[in-house]
Amino acid sequence: MSNWSSESSPAPIPIEARGGVKLPKRFYTAPELMRLTGMTRKQVSYWARIGLVCPSLHDPAAPTGKPSLFYSAAEVVRALIVCELRRAGFSPSQVQQVASNLATTGLGLDDFEAYLLTDGYSVYYASSDGEVVDVLKHHRQRLLLVPIHDHVAKLREVA
Repeated sequence: MSNWSSESSPAPIPIEARGGVKLPKRFYTAPELMRLTGMTRKQVSYWARIGLVCPSLHDPAAPTGKPSLFYSAAEVVRALIVCELRRAGFSPSQVQQVASNLATTGLGLDDFEAYLLTDGYSVYYASSDGEVVDVLKHHRQRLLLVPIHDHVAKLREVA
């Protein structure tokens, strides 16, 4: 966490994120994070304690009753993904394992053109329609994708 002191949050300024998506360059308070994600204060504290969703900035001089923790837009997206995986039935340790496995393979939750998929038993990361990686159960296990539409297109070409 960095120290930061300001009277108010910076105005939203679009920034380029991985994948060409523009995120607002502003910081979100813990109450805003909770409102956006549906997380409780206890959940926000827990995810920060285990290092899964951490505030980007901390204002130690914030007056009592005023926000002192601020989250970047990328951290808010990460929190939304964490909540989505939890709603899909994955335990906190499984969600943490997914994040850890993504980090060790160089994949991230900041690639905004990628997908996380689940069948309810595992979590898969797809960065294209030709590559899917199981990032929970069989860490680094690549899955074969057979794009049916490509084969249908080939058939149409000769028909």
